[in-house]
Amino acid sequence: MTAPGSPLPQWRLLEPLAATPVSRTWKVMAKVAAGEQFAVLRIDEPGARRLGLDRHAEPGVLRSAAAAGLGPPVLHADADRGLLLTGWLPGQVWTAADLNDPGNLERAAALLRRLHATPLPAPVVDLGDAIARYAAVAGPPCADLALRAHRQLARSLSAETEPLCFCHNDPTPGNFIALQGGDLRLIDWEYAGLCYRGFDLAGLAVGAGLATDQVRRLLTAYRGRPPTPVECDRHRSWEVLCRTVGRLWQAALGARPD
Repeated sequence: MTAPGSPLPQWRLLEPLAATPVSRTWKVMAKVAAGEQFAVLRIDEPGARRLGLDRHAEPGVLRSAAAAGLGPPVLHADADRGLLLTGWLPGQVWTAADLNDPGNLERAAALLRRLHATPLPAPVVDLGDAIARYAAVAGPPCADLALRAHRQLARSLSAETEPLCFCHNDPTPGNFIALQGGDLRLIDWEYAGLCYRGFDLAGLAVGAGLATDQVRRLLTAYRGRPPTPVECDRHRSWEVLCRTVGRLWQAALGARPD
């Protein structure tokens, strides 16, 4: 991360990209050591702290991803100010329709396979802790949903045989960027860390709305062979968890602060 007290880089706002209770992002022209360049500026909203996002660990995760050719470079990070500046990736932002294309789905599977093979010293993403945080923010109306999420997590973990690995944890369609040269990258690494590859694969399948035959193509492309019946069952369990956690996250995101 940028050293404490480091001066803020200068930038010029070009266009807004997104605005949520967690953060706001803009495309900017930033002045950095190498000169002016296009960049993405993200400034936190109160929701980032309420949802427990680890902004201090994020720059290290991003740098590991960038070094492996998986994500954008970090230009400036200041967790205390809730500020992150990353390089702009010129290319096409994918939609669910793009991921429904067989060739693109195989490209996404290859990218996740490379990600999951990339070393990452820390941090570990505790899915149970995330469920508890979202439930606390969402409040009593979501108590039953949180209980279902905890139970489904226990079922998924009881059937899991593969070790923790570097995961994006939010590989939904809008987080894939097809660069002009043909390479594929992921953006929005704020939930990334050591987790279960099944959770990543299920997140992609749920986010893109993949049908059963498309899920089989995804798993085949990822593993280099057709999935076994046990692997298909395990994937379906992770999908159920992704949907449940997604509903809980949405409820927490829309909850009014105390």
